[in-house]
Amino acid sequence: MQSLGELIREHKPVAAPSVYDGMSALLVQEAGFSAAYMGSWAATAAKYGLPDLGYMQLSDMVDQVSRIRDIVDIPLVVDAEGGWGNPLQVARSVRSLERAGANAVHLEDHEFGKHLGASRSLPTAVAVDKIKAAVDSRESEDFMIIARSDALASEGLDATIDRLLAYQDAGADALFMSQLKLENSTAERLVEEATVPLVVVNDSRYTTAEHGSRGAALVLYYGVPNYAALKAMREVLASLKADQPPEAGGLQVDVVEHDRIVGIEDHREMARKYGLIK
Repeated sequence: MQSLGELIREHKPVAAPSVYDGMSALLVQEAGFSAAYMGSWAATAAKYGLPDLGYMQLSDMVDQVSRIRDIVDIPLVVDAEGGWGNPLQVARSVRSLERAGANAVHLEDHEFGKHLGASRSLPTAVAVDKIKAAVDSRESEDFMIIARSDALASEGLDATIDRLLAYQDAGADALFMSQLKLENSTAERLVEEATVPLVVVNDSRYTTAEHGSRGAALVLYYGVPNYAALKAMREVLASLKADQPPEAGGLQVDVVEHDRIVGIEDHREMARKYGLIK
């Protein structure tokens, strides 16, 4: 497998759609994407049907990563929240996710509450120590540590860029500003002063290439597959509830296509090999 860093250098920008279960992972790889992203926002909804409020712990994410790594062979970027604790916990979290099959993690610099509108940023020095612990604990230098800051709304653009540049100095392999709009002067200083790749979540107004032209090296499509799946399921269930044929809206694949996606023929071949079927 090509490392994420190599992909970014050769194909900047890289698009990484969200994967949150086995089927979504198969579809992202089948569509030809060279990387995938597993965020806690999508994984929490898929696994627990809950909002992203810290319910996914390290053990949950390790379990999800190991399942997805067993299915696909493209680099996987994983949301490591704030590392689930202090630098000691961060070190353990990074080792655990790397061994489970992640190829990169992003680490946040704020305390609980971002999705409740009550987030408070950690002191920069505390966040720097977390980045240092993450860098020191990884087993392979190809494993990317992405430093994420959510300080934009509370501290402003320049202060947040200062934070990210401090994380860069601490050894972060890429920088990720939450809510960043890569538009001309908005991110000009970060684009100019960063010496490592920049990561963004997609802005629906722009294509991946347009994000790249504004300085992004990696674009995380954290919600697009989820939104599409929810819309399709809701519409087909509404048709079923109205006593209409479920396939009327053209939103379904048939059982043959479903089984092809999950690799039924490979398993049939194994079954023949071991005498389970003729």
